[in-house]
Amino acid sequence: MGSTLPPRYPEKTHSADEEVLLPYPGSLAAEPSATHIRGTLLVASTRTLRNRGHFERYRSAIPPDDYATIVSSAAATWLPIEVGIAHYRACDSLDLSVEEQLQMGGEIVRTMQKTFIGMALKAASSGAGITPVTGLKKFASVFSRSFKGGGVCIVRLGPKDVRVEFVGLPVSGIRYFRIAYRGFIQAGCEFFARRVVVAELGKYLTATTLAYRIAWV
Repeated sequence: MGSTLPPRYPEKTHSADEEVLLPYPGSLAAEPSATHIRGTLLVASTRTLRNRGHFERYRSAIPPDDYATIVSSAAATWLPIEVGIAHYRACDSLDLSVEEQLQMGGEIVRTMQKTFIGMALKAASSGAGITPVTGLKKFASVFSRSFKGGGVCIVRLGPKDVRVEFVGLPVSGIRYFRIAYRGFIQAGCEFFARRVVVAELGKYLTATTLAYRIAWV
């Protein structure tokens, strides 16, 4: 299969034995990098921090202007990606365990079920003709509702094994984001599979790209 990779992506091509299930969006050429992040994502994240008793340390770590922007914004508002970077850097500074970061990412999915990802998760959980691959495609649409710019691609590696690639994502270099987002993806995938394993693929990591391998039974 020919390459569907966008310009400046670190990998040269997808190999001939891989099947692109969901190509990068056509909008990627005009919007190669995310410029905004949905306020819903940050509001849900700060709520999780509060529920787990980390909020005051987080508030001390984030620049006051960025904090004020997050707490004063409506959930569906698009916020500058710089605010998202400040948020995730502050979260990273808390030095939480990997397990807790994964759990927090999963909690964000459950918090957001009634917002813009609700339709995808509802369809997946209903079992109405939803296969894991179909569910993954639906769940991948969450990216375009979370970030304005950049893109996601899904590549089949085996019958129950895929790679999900993200490009143009300026928060990729922040460890907290990568771990919590892994938990976010896993919790979303568990709506349509009994058991899911999600692993970060280090060779795809740059300041603006990352990828995960997802396998299920």
